[in-house]
Amino acid sequence: MAKVTVKWNKQTFDDLEVDTGASALTFKQRLEELTGVPVARQKLMCRGGWKGILKDDTSLENLPNGADIRLMGTAEVVKEPVKAATFVEDLSAAEQAAAGETLPAGFVNLGNTCYMNSTLQCLRAVPELRTSLRGVMSNSGGQPSANPSNAFARTLAQTFEVLDSSVEAVPPAAFVEVLRRLEPQFAERNQRGYMQQDAQELFGAVYRHVASAATETKDFFSITIEEELKNTEAEEEPSVKKEDKLNMLVCNIQGGTGNTIKIDHLQEGLSLGMEGEVEKFSEVLNRNAIYKRSVKLKRLPKYICIQFMRFFWKATPNSRDHPNGIKCKIMRPVTFPEVLDVYDFCTDDLKERMKVYRDVEDKGILDHNEGEEAKEAAAGEKAGEEKGAVDEPAGEAMEMDDELKAAMEMSMQVPVDAGPGLPDDFQGNYEIFGVVTHKGREADAGHYIGWVRQEQDKWTVFDDDHVEEVDTPAILNLKGGGDWHMAYLAFYRAKN
Repeated sequence: MAKVTVKWNKQTFDDLEVDTGASALTFKQRLEELTGVPVARQKLMCRGGWKGILKDDTSLENLPNGADIRLMGTAEVVKEPVKAATFVEDLSAAEQAAAGETLPAGFVNLGNTCYMNSTLQCLRAVPELRTSLRGVMSNSGGQPSANPSNAFARTLAQTFEVLDSSVEAVPPAAFVEVLRRLEPQFAERNQRGYMQQDAQELFGAVYRHVASAATETKDFFSITIEEELKNTEAEEEPSVKKEDKLNMLVCNIQGGTGNTIKIDHLQEGLSLGMEGEVEKFSEVLNRNAIYKRSVKLKRLPKYICIQFMRFFWKATPNSRDHPNGIKCKIMRPVTFPEVLDVYDFCTDDLKERMKVYRDVEDKGILDHNEGEEAKEAAAGEKAGEEKGAVDEPAGEAMEMDDELKAAMEMSMQVPVDAGPGLPDDFQGNYEIFGVVTHKGREADAGHYIGWVRQEQDKWTVFDDDHVEEVDTPAILNLKGGGDWHMAYLAFYRAKN
């Protein structure tokens, strides 16, 4: 017998007894009971215990006492026990809404509040945020707080709870009142009533108040960046690095002064915003100089919000109606992926950590494909020869080359920490789950709509109180280029 420590994602199983005389398969079956990771998905590595990934028939007799074992793999979703049949017509309206038997309820537009309605529908789909809001609501006990952000978060939590149990559109009057009281810019009026506002600014206000009321929510969207400035006119001057935090990334659409760079894809717009030049005083040259600015992602959140920079300020000195300038909208189409890979935007240190697990994944896919090709090639052979042709690649699929082994051993010594809430084997991929679109050619007018993924390719469109279903291709068509709805905010969540 040997006592070992098994690490899986953020969980650690200490002093786990292993029968070194039993088969590796028996050990895997016990791990499946503990973690829910099926035997077929388990990838087990142990420095000094065995070479590479543990095979089912590998002997455990060399497993040392106190060994550290790393487990990679995704757990199966536990199926709920079978319940007695309940008919929809026997449920109340609230029960039907909670059970998902009807389309989710929308928000009533209370006077140019579509910017708010659409953004809140996307944030409503973040389960960790909902949990934190419920915590604020329960901890308050209904009593007033000296922190005004607590009232903001509590009212938002109550608004979401009402929405969850309703089959009819909900007027968010209480939340609008708190929003306009704490953030006066959203209470601006003209001769026609309340003015249209910016969905991005609403997201920022919600993030700021909720993070103040529940500090753990700061990590949900917080991105740590590393900015480097290098003097292009004095090589001897050392570069300067500093860290900062952002609550969203920006996709530059216009492409810089003069529009010499044309942005067609989200990744291009993100890259453009992370590189540039600035002019600042150089102590080495004792004058202003041009510095190259580069930004990299150092720590990642579980959720990423991306703003498509479609609105900009245009100077109009010859205009009698707008002598101080006018806010314009960029209509250019910019495509965005269903799965966003941020690997290339990360610091070298973070890349190195994620690359280990990306290489393991790539090799697994490659070996699988080689095995499938071998099966096809052997399909016409005799039964006896066919088994030999198929079994050989399957055995090779479990082996790793020396370079990959070394990288994996290094990763076990320095655990991957890409960011709070992310698994150890996170590889840098994010799946889109929400979009806020803007329709219209005027920046201070137009109409916002929210698009939220429910499951797989099933999405729900929230046009204020009007709700309907669409599929993923309809979402990826929100790239702009005309008078149709175009993405302004895109919400992505970590995908392993």
